[in-house]
Parts: sequence; structure tokens; C-alpha cells
Amino acid sequence: MDLSKVKDFLKSNSFPDYRFKQIHKNYFSGRFKSFRDMTDLPLDLRASLSSKFPFLSVSSDKIDTTGGTKKVLLKLIDNQKIESVLMDYDNWLTACLSSQVGCPLNCAFCATGRLGFKRNLSSEELVDQILYWNNYLYPKYIGRVVFMGMGEPFLNWDNLISALNLINSKDGLNIGARKISISTAGIINRIYDFTNLGTEINLAISLHSVNQKIRQKIMPVAKEHPIEDLTAACLNYVQSTKRQLFFEYALMKDINDNQNDALNLISFLKTNKLFYLNLIPLNPTDSKITPSDKKSADLFVSTLERSGVNFSIRRTFGQSINAACGQLAGQ
Repeated sequence: MDLSKVKDFLKSNSFPDYRFKQIHKNYFSGRFKSFRDMTDLPLDLRASLSSKFPFLSVSSDKIDTTGGTKKVLLKLIDNQKIESVLMDYDNWLTACLSSQVGCPLNCAFCATGRLGFKRNLSSEELVDQILYWNNYLYPKYIGRVVFMGMGEPFLNWDNLISALNLINSKDGLNIGARKISISTAGIINRIYDFTNLGTEINLAISLHSVNQKIRQKIMPVAKEHPIEDLTAACLNYVQSTKRQLFFEYALMKDINDNQNDALNLISFLKTNKLFYLNLIPLNPTDSKITPSDKKSADLFVSTLERSGVNFSIRRTFGQSINAACGQLAGQ
């Protein structure tokens, strides 16, 4: 919902200020799926709002489900499509959000890149992905948010910051800063900008290799944002914020999963004690890049364990529902 337009409509039609406060509260509560459900509003106002404004900027009539994972293909008002994923980690419900329609970065292991880039999502569309899940879950609600879906969040900077303010605000979705995470492929100038915000929102770097030649082969963004400059930006972040910085590393067969790769990664992680590794089993796509075999992956993990670096292995979710970003939209 574009709240600013709703507010202007109410004001121009001489409705009292408290009506907007009611709508604002109802909208973020997750209880309502339409204006018509807001029975604390006059019937004629509900009808007017329903005819003039879409309640959510995203819609879908189908959710793919497996285990604790639900993935939805969301249609936007201009008929573009994005994906969002709901992950149930037992103790909390997490929404994985898209930030763009498609993606301009074209990472070799990602299905979204092959869709090309269409446009940035508005702040309304970013927030409404969470509200879509809250409507679906009610009376439960999303407790954590990760910007790790389709697109590069830091290339949609202004809308991202506007959405984060609503997500974190007590008058909005009231999700704590430390329960929000943003993943970037390494847009260096925005990493510095993010550092300067002084926020407690978590930052993750989609790394996948510390070798410049390998990284730029699988992540073309590395040509413009080389590993040396990325490392400097990461060090500045942890030194300035004193906060942990997360690095995502998906093991890919015969690309980044040998012992030399592991040792180089260990050297990188030991650069600062606040560097933390999330090792990710690669969700297969229709690209030629495949997940590491069990023998290589086990050896890689044992090397990390012996080194004493801080790392964890992320749980695998949703391969049977094509949970890698862009797979549903690609269909």
C-alpha cells in the first residue's frame, strides 16, 4: 500500500487524522487482507479505499511448499514477477526478500542473472513482501528478514533504506535491526555507505572465492569491485562498527572447493576476528555449475575445522521446490 497516497486522499476528503492512524496500524498488523476487512472504518470509506488503492502491491494465488520452506511467485501491479521465500527455523519465521525484478549482475551460479534486469522494486514492494507472508501466517508473523532473494539490494539503495526504516520502525513492522540481514555481492561504495549508517542491521558478503580470477569468472561484478578493494571495505566495516561481518561461500564442484581454495579462504578469514563464514550447500540450477561432491565438501569442512576459523554450515532448504533465486520466475 502506498500510505502517502492514502493519507493525501483522506486529507483531501476531510477525514479526521485518526482515520489514517487506524489504517496505518491495521496495514502493518498483518490481520487484514483488504480494506473491506477493516471493520473499524466506515463502510463507505472502506468501499472508496478499495476502489482507489490496491491493498498490497504484490499478489499470488499459489505457494510451493516443502518441509519448513514455502516459496511464492509474486505478481506486481505492472505484471512483473518476483520471488519470496518463507523459512521456518522452528524458533523463528524468516522471510527472504527480493530487491529487484531480475538482476544485472549475472553471477554464473544464480538463476536470477539469466533473467536479465527489469527494474528496481519500490520501497512499498519491498515491505509488502513481508506483509504478504504476515497475512498468510496470521496470527503468527515474520520475525526475521533477509534481503537475499532476486536482485542486488545495494543497487536499489534509496528504496532499500526507505523500506528498512519501515521494517524496523515501531510504527511499522517493528522488526529489530539485529533480526534484519542484507546480502551484497560486493558493491564497494555502498558497503562504505552502509558502514556510515551506524546501524545494527547485519551485513553479509556473497564471497564464493577470495581468488580474483575465480571470483570474477563466476561473479562478473568482481571486475569492477576487485577482491583487494572489497577486503579493504570489509575491514573498514568491522573496525568502524565492531560488528561481525558474514561471508557466504557456496561450494561449487571443481571451481572453489579444493584444498588450496580452503587455505586461501582461511587466510582471508583470519584477517579479522569479526569475519564469520556461512558455508552454503549450492542449490542446483540449470547452469553447468554443480554442487561439490560429498568427499570434497567433507574435506573442505574438516580443513576449516582444524584452522579454528569462525564458521557454520547453513541448513539446506527447498531444493525440491526450486528454491534457488530466480527458478520459479524463470519457469
